[in-house]
Formats: sequence, C-alpha cells, structure tokens
Amino acid sequence: MSALSYTPESVHLLIRIKPKKKHFDEVLRLAYETISPTHKEEGCLEYRLFHEENSIVIMGKWKNTMALQMHLLLHFHLHLFENILPGLCKKIDLRSYKETEPPITSLSIL
Repeated sequence: MSALSYTPESVHLLIRIKPKKKHFDEVLRLAYETISPTHKEEGCLEYRLFHEENSIVIMGKWKNTMALQMHLLLHFHLHLFENILPGLCKKIDLRSYKETEPPITSLSIL
C-alpha cells in the first residue's frame, strides 16, 4: 500500500476461514461470490480473496467504520456468515483494523 492511499478514517477487514476439508471447494466458491457485490458497495475501497491448501483469507478496505458496519449488516453477508459457513467450517475469525498513522512503508524506512 502506498502512502497516497492512506486515510486516517479507513478501516481494514481481515477474515480467516478454515473450512472442513470436504467443504473447502464449496466455501471457496461462496467466498468468491461475495467479491462482485462487495465491490459495488459504496465505501468499499478494496476487497480481495486469497487461499491455500486448507484456509481462505478475505481482506478488505473500507472508506470508514460506518461503511464497514453497513457491509457487515448486508443480508448476503449476514446469511453467509451466520447461517451457511458455520456448518461448513472449523473456524471463522473476523477482525477489523486501523492502519498505523502515519503508514509505515518501505520508503519511510529508508
């Protein structure tokens, strides 16, 4: 992330998902389906999905805490994380973070 994209109001979301082995592909598909509608949300600055053998990570950035709270209250998000994923996963960890101020980048360390 460059210092140009930093704003003190922005907030980051990190979701770590450990699906049950037999449900990995299904959980990955469900997580992937959240990308398009989330990118259309007002206040969503970034929303990305990563995965490896047995875990899935979703990282997002919102304009401010209110925009993130609105995302977390949307029907598709609530339904997925409260009704569908708990039966398919061993663990789901959802956390939000604020960036350090000022942001620490490779250029600021030189």
